[in-house]
Amino acid sequence: MKLSLGEDPRPPYVQAADVLRAAIHDGELRPGERLPSARELQRRFGIASSTVQNALRLLKDEGLIYSVLGRGSYVRPQEAPAEAATEAAADHTTDPGESDPAYTGLGDLQRGWQTAPADDPRPPYVRTADALRKQIRDGRLAPGAKLPSARELQEEYGIASSTAQNALRLLKDEGLIYSVQGRGVFVRQLSPREQFLKRYNESLEEMAAQRRADEEAVRLSGKTDDEVAAELEAAEERFAKASAEFEAAIMHRDVMRAVMEQRKRLSGNYTPEENAAKAQRLLDRLAEGKRRR
Repeated sequence: MKLSLGEDPRPPYVQAADVLRAAIHDGELRPGERLPSARELQRRFGIASSTVQNALRLLKDEGLIYSVLGRGSYVRPQEAPAEAATEAAADHTTDPGESDPAYTGLGDLQRGWQTAPADDPRPPYVRTADALRKQIRDGRLAPGAKLPSARELQEEYGIASSTAQNALRLLKDEGLIYSVQGRGVFVRQLSPREQFLKRYNESLEEMAAQRRADEEAVRLSGKTDDEVAAELEAAEERFAKASAEFEAAIMHRDVMRAVMEQRKRLSGNYTPEENAAKAQRLLDRLAEGKRRR
């Protein structure tokens, strides 16, 4: 919407702040929800970038919103204590304490947060969503699987109920999960394109893991490429020599078998087993001749 700049005598940044404040109070912008970007607000309101920054600073001073470095501005949960400190328009940093209500920090938590850095400034609901998103992408929460309830998420991650709800809402907005009335929240089935991208990313991760393993093996060997190449050449020579000796041994064995067969034919000195085998071969040849006739 465009602001009525010609009719309202107040500065444009105050008017823009009024519109955003009303959206927050009316629930159009919910606690934990990300505000439109500064560029989008410029387009919607028809105002300059500095005007948008002044409007956001006013709402921050009132404790209605907070900023996360590199991510944008978010609606502060109403239960959270408002910060009185003012922020410069060019300063987008935020206090790690600017988060959902009743968040007790990472302290003794053993699950969910263990991969997140202790100084992560993002709100707890964002980090909860990250943990669940990772489980979905890793396949630990497969398509169609039911997610833990909000109460179970509270217990697992040590967060407030509103934090769990905001985390699930974020994943719903991303299209990763969906709700079924009276049954709970489930992982959405991936589209063919998403399945392809998932497999592609998994293959990239496998290749990266294989490369790390190869690099570690090379490091532990303590040998240069030239040294390994020399050892390979020597091994190839030994293999070629062993193969030649093996072929010669086979040929010698076959020759000696033929010589022994000649001697047995002359002497008739066959074992009972050899006589039975010869008789069976003769019977087989006779049977084959009858079938051909």
